Amino acid sequence: MDDSRILELGIRIGRNTAKVNEYLAANNLPQPSFDLNAPSQFPIPDNETEIAAARKAVLHDCLELRALMFGPREYLESFQHNELVSQQIIARFKLAEAVPIGGEVTFAELADISGLHEIHLRKLLRLAIAQHIFCEPRPGVVAHSAASRLIAENKMLADWIRYSTDDLWHAAYHMGDALARYPGSEEPGETGFSLANKTSKDMFQFFAEKPELSLRFAAAMRFINGRPGLEPERVINGYHWDKVGKGGIGTVVDVGGSHGKICIELARRFPSLSFIVQDLDEQVVRDAERQRPEEVADRVRFMAHDFFKEQPVKGADVYFFRAVLHDWSDTYAAKILQAHIPALKLGAKILISEPVVPEPDKIPAGDALRIRANDLVMLELFNGGDREMADFKRLLEKAHHGFQFNGANQVPGSNHWIIEAEWMGE
Repeated sequence: MDDSRILELGIRIGRNTAKVNEYLAANNLPQPSFDLNAPSQFPIPDNETEIAAARKAVLHDCLELRALMFGPREYLESFQHNELVSQQIIARFKLAEAVPIGGEVTFAELADISGLHEIHLRKLLRLAIAQHIFCEPRPGVVAHSAASRLIAENKMLADWIRYSTDDLWHAAYHMGDALARYPGSEEPGETGFSLANKTSKDMFQFFAEKPELSLRFAAAMRFINGRPGLEPERVINGYHWDKVGKGGIGTVVDVGGSHGKICIELARRFPSLSFIVQDLDEQVVRDAERQRPEEVADRVRFMAHDFFKEQPVKGADVYFFRAVLHDWSDTYAAKILQAHIPALKLGAKILISEPVVPEPDKIPAGDALRIRANDLVMLELFNGGDREMADFKRLLEKAHHGFQFNGANQVPGSNHWIIEAEWMGE
């Protein structure tokens, strides 16, 4: 009799787990753990592609095996609507910061510190403990796990959790209401986020009027952009920057580039290129100028600019959009591109660095959940979303027939691609 799927998965999980374990042992690396002093990230270097692939396969296969072992009915029942509530309370009431690293507090003491009722606190934290966030070394006593310690020590992570469990979670809850009220809308102010916050403004406009939320969002984005696969060197290695301009001498405009992290690293690598980093927020521009390294100060400039308005930098060789267009529906993404047309010289390149959604039959099974969930975030917030390659081609055509799609390459080691279009003229 042929092996069953569950047996196949079990064997494969065992084989790949053994491969990872052997690597850890051979290199004197710590075993995975949530103990207080455990590493915050799984200790496999990026260049160990075979071991990294084995680990990824274990993660994917475990999810499939779990679902199969449940069966359809129990699997549907297994989704818990309140799995994030403990993280929300931990972030909102700063509970991780209230527990001493390497020490202990009682539920009663933590209730006094936080202002929460002890019974409520105990219920919430025991859910977190079941998720490996905190531990209870003795009944009624709370101490850190590696996960809760990370929340206490990494403010950007704590801000990300707060953003995720407040802003994103509420936007997701109201998305069905938005779809019913605004069917087919491409307007950024007709979303789950706008309904959750009782506003007709898009998220960026709404945050701009609320400094605390704006700062939290900025910190959350810095945390996200620090994840493996989004490092500046990925972008540097993902495109032939040495061929920009004539003889390697040229100008790159980073549209919506925030603090210019990418351009600063490009300037260090390619001394013949000059960069202009644009951002809507003038405070961001001022902060970026203060933080700019002296050795690239003459080649990396910052400018306040609204990318829906006509591009003021004329005749640059490259206009670079990193994680910009997926925030917007096709209607508004096309307007962003159209605002650049008066500035474009013949042969100017539009570079778009974003995730590209594979066609349905080409998405690896283990990646489908992550890809689809990330896509929905943009719908909940902006009526935007990640696009398939054919969608990018249609977007360029929608913006203007003068944009020629030149192809795309996936950035090595990242889920981002770099899509190139060339301005061929009116």
